[in-house]
Formats: sequence, C-alpha cells, structure tokens
Amino acid sequence: MIIGVTIGGNSITTTKIETKTNSILENTLVTIPIDNKADANTIIEQWICSLQKVISTFTEEEFLEGIGIAIPGPFDYHNGIFAFKMNQKYTSLFCINIKEIIVKKLQLTDHIPVRFYNDAACFGIGEVWKGKLKTIQRGLGIILDTGFGATFLYHGLPVLSGEEIPKDGELYHIPYKDGIADDYFSTRWLINRYNRCSTTTTITTIKELIKVSLNNDLVALQTFNKFSENLADFLAPWLKSYNAEAISIGGSISNAWPFFGKSLEKRLRTQGSTVKIYKSDLQEKAILLGSARLINDIFYKGLPF
Repeated sequence: MIIGVTIGGNSITTTKIETKTNSILENTLVTIPIDNKADANTIIEQWICSLQKVISTFTEEEFLEGIGIAIPGPFDYHNGIFAFKMNQKYTSLFCINIKEIIVKKLQLTDHIPVRFYNDAACFGIGEVWKGKLKTIQRGLGIILDTGFGATFLYHGLPVLSGEEIPKDGELYHIPYKDGIADDYFSTRWLINRYNRCSTTTTITTIKELIKVSLNNDLVALQTFNKFSENLADFLAPWLKSYNAEAISIGGSISNAWPFFGKSLEKRLRTQGSTVKIYKSDLQEKAILLGSARLINDIFYKGLPF
C-alpha cells in the first residue's frame, strides 16, 4: 500500500492506495480542515493525525511502501522543506523540514520513502495515469480553486522549462491585466466580481455562486461568462506555443462547468485553438493518484525539479 496525500490551502486529504490495481481505497479517505495561519505545531499535528488515521486501517497483511505528498509551492520538494514563504499561507512552517518530522513522528524506517511534489503537477500526473489525458502526449492539467494551478505535461511527465512554456512551467505568476493570472482565475475573483456587480445578493463561496447561477441570476451568469472569456484569452497563446492537444480542468470552480465550459471552448476556438477541453472526473483523486506515483522509483527519478 501507498499513502497518498494532498495538502491544500485549507485542508489535508489522505488515503490508502493499493499498488496492484493502482486504485484508491475510498473507505480510507480522510479529510481534515486546516487553519493555514495556525502555529507550526498545530498544523503539523493535524497533518500527522490525518496520516495516522489512514495507517490505523492497515491490516497485518498490508505493508507501507511509501508516502507521496502533493503540496502547493513554493516548496523545496526534493528535501521536503518549506524553504520559501508561501503567500499568506503556512507562514509558521517557514524553514521547517516536514519530511524529517513525518519520518520521526511515524517512526518510519529508512526504506519507506516520503516524497513531495507540486499539487498541480500531481493533478496532471494523475490525469495522465488514470484520467482524461491518458492518450495525450502534450497536455495541460489545470486546477481552478482558491488559486490557479497549472502544469504542462509531455508523455506523462511535468515540463518545467522550454521556449514554449513559462518559467518553472507554471502560469499563476504570469502578468495579466492589472495583476497576475492568479488574481483572475481563482474563487476570489469570481466572488469579488459578483459582489461588486450584484445589487441584491452577497455571496462568500463558489457554492453560493453556483446556486444563484442555477436560479438564472443574470449577474452570476455574466460573471462566469467574463471568467471564461478572460481564461480563454490568457490560455490561448500558451496552448498554441506548446501545441497542446488537451486540457483537463479540476478544482472547485470546475463544479460550475455548465456555466463556463462551453463558452471557454467557444472563445478558444475564436482564438484559433483546437485544443480539447475536459472537466476532470477524478478531481482531488487525480492529485492523490499523482502523489502515489511519486513512490515508483523509476518514475520519480524521471521527474524534473
């Protein structure tokens, strides 16, 4: 068995993954909410608690092959250290070696690897391995959530450099309009845009925005339309330069697919892009599967850092 982990801005999800069939054992899924502004000990103890809950499900016949952890950047993935300060999240963990703590707290032996990689990249890896991008040579995995995560993929591996892609193979930091891409392709933009334009309703979550959209709220529908227009205009040049065949989109915003999916595709067509666009069926499970893939030594050695 492998333990797959995804650490988001506000939660940790952990599960057991059986290596013969490479499948998630859903009855072992554990999700714990996390206060990313809490002190280091509190955050780490919650992470350890999540791991211990899954370990407690192991039978005598099962053994742990390794722990794969998907976590947003910036992060020293190779060494498992918060070597860079994240933007207003997990600041108390700066310079802390998470890998050493996990090994010590769980009393792991040297032959059980604990490996880390970017969460958006793990999403893409999972989508290539088990999801919508299985037959694709050149594609993108995109997470639209509290932030804008993206990874360029070539034959199942993330691509971090090249003339046709941005620095580090990420898109969130690319300048766009009055800010950067992350400012426009995240839940906060949708919520702020709706609240700024609506004279009758105030929302605080993407679920609420989807709910009012289902009731044909004109401002909500216009908000999603503008979102898809912006996203298409931003993505089109990168899709062309990379010659991408397909995109798989996950994250909480993808739950609003009926309100922006078709308009996104239509707008991309007007930009001259023929890329196939999919909503991820796996969603968070793609990240968990991608994190589990890290435990395969051959695959891990082929990853760019």
